[in-house]
Amino acid sequence: MTPMTPMTQDKRMRARGLVCAVWVACGACGGEAAPESSDDTLTAPTQRQLEQRAYIVSERSEELTVIDLDKLEIIARVPTGGVGNHMAELTGDFTQLLVTSSGTDEAIIVDAKSLTVQGSIPLTGHPTHLARTPDDRLFAVMVESTNEVAFVDSNEGQVVNRLEGFSTPHFMRFTKDGNYGYVANIGGNRVTRVDMQSMSVVGEISLDGYADRRETDEEGGFADAQISSDGVLYAAHHSSGRVIAVDAMSGKKLTELSVGAQPWVAFAEHPFHGIALRHVVPNFGDETLSIINGQSSKPNISATLPGDEEAYGVNYSPLTPDLAFVMNRVREDIAVVDTTKGEILERIPVGGNTETASTTADGKWIVATVSNRNQVVVIDVETRKIKKTFDNVGKYPWSVTIPKGQNYCH
Repeated sequence: MTPMTPMTQDKRMRARGLVCAVWVACGACGGEAAPESSDDTLTAPTQRQLEQRAYIVSERSEELTVIDLDKLEIIARVPTGGVGNHMAELTGDFTQLLVTSSGTDEAIIVDAKSLTVQGSIPLTGHPTHLARTPDDRLFAVMVESTNEVAFVDSNEGQVVNRLEGFSTPHFMRFTKDGNYGYVANIGGNRVTRVDMQSMSVVGEISLDGYADRRETDEEGGFADAQISSDGVLYAAHHSSGRVIAVDAMSGKKLTELSVGAQPWVAFAEHPFHGIALRHVVPNFGDETLSIINGQSSKPNISATLPGDEEAYGVNYSPLTPDLAFVMNRVREDIAVVDTTKGEILERIPVGGNTETASTTADGKWIVATVSNRNQVVVIDVETRKIKKTFDNVGKYPWSVTIPKGQNYCH
């Protein structure tokens, strides 16, 4: 077991003064600091307040920006001390966050109630994406340079296991019962199946005709392996232009689908009920979108639409279950796609390269980063308009994490 690393003196000094330093004035979109106050003037957040937040990780600066989703105000900027921060994930009760700092090889623990850094956990090997296990006990952290998945207990502040044998692990997803996890290898031609009870690799799912070798292109494999509400896993293979569909419980491959050139992710997993089983796949190579119809007895491609050369995110909402919102980084807009009709209804210009987004638990807002403008925009799902723009959200805001939201990363 790896013990928690003591914070540096600089981090300790920041943490002691953090409560006064990071809370910002109500309505201060640009983040002007509130007058200093003593710790005892601050009231602990209610459970409702903890749930109505968006946490924004900036890739080129250390701060974690916190937005109140009820008031649509920035309420805090937490100086994490991280370098190249990549993604954040919450514990099941939303009282603690883990933020991966790729540049310092650690996961930073943030107390969501006090919004202070509590410590860090060393994770040598470039930690990036992370996901909470369904039983809320652990975080699975992708450690890309060492081809490992680290399982972290944030309460104990330590790594409890490191699994080897992956090829640049990029994301991990779990079956609903938590018995199995699936790791997408972006540097290989396989999705790895993990038995979560024994914490061991128990299978590999490959494309037809492919050996389990590494790609020469480091991102030629599987970026994600998302599991839809009916228990079917979909994973897009970047080099071949194919998507595999797998019964997640049994690990049996159901079919393979040919989509566009250089697909990124088959966006099939979300935490909402009532979303149609139609999954959008952005294809970078031919700038198209493929829509997978998962409602038939055998998944098939129902439509191909104009896309973008880099569309890293697709969001859904239970308020508009037949629509998908596609983050087009190069086009600098969000495309609203009717997945039933197979057509683009409109485009929402955002004025910069939109990277990733998260949908709120109630489906009301989509909170999206506009990275090159250091902005975050809030989209009203029903009106399909920008409700609010936040400026000065760190340097290059990168990922968005919302309690019970649709959280993903690049």
